[in-house]
Amino acid sequence: MKWIPTCKETTVLASRAMDVRLPFADRMAMHLHLAICENCARFARQMREMRRLFRANADAGDGATGLTDEARQRIATELQDKLDR
Repeated sequence: MKWIPTCKETTVLASRAMDVRLPFADRMAMHLHLAICENCARFARQMREMRRLFRANADAGDGATGLTDEARQRIATELQDKLDR
């Protein structure tokens, strides 16, 4: 991998970083790209926020499948608030 990965490579790294610990060189390259590319930084923030919302909803759930209308609205509102920042 090059010192500064492309946007496509960075989004793949950001997605993988949510599931596994990336090798040091990959982490540093990803963070370097995120520091200079607002679009990729926004993508990474949105991925982290979606994960947080999904986990929060799963923790608060009653075990039933699917989302209630209230949960759907709450997620949509929180995502929109984050996107507007």
